[in-house]
Amino acid sequence: MATFQSIYNRIEYDVKEAAEKMKVLREENERLTKENQTLKAQQNELEHMLDDAKERIKLVTITETLINKEHKQEIKKQIKDWVQEIDKCINLLTTK
Repeated sequence: MATFQSIYNRIEYDVKEAAEKMKVLREENERLTKENQTLKAQQNELEHMLDDAKERIKLVTITETLINKEHKQEIKKQIKDWVQEIDKCINLLTTK
């Protein structure tokens, strides 16, 4: 049967070992907490960049739409001018 001293020594050893493991786990927890904060900051920055990019895409889309409308209007005006020229030519040909 184990003596009181050997039981005490075993318990003392186990407590010291548990305390050391706890210290290591606390240090790892602190490191992971800092890493988590860093990653959250990066995530927030990336989300902000994504929002900015989405806004730029909207602006580009709107701009392209406006340019296309203006371009279409220019083409319609040009066609209308050509039709008027053709009408003038037809009138000149038919009146002579």
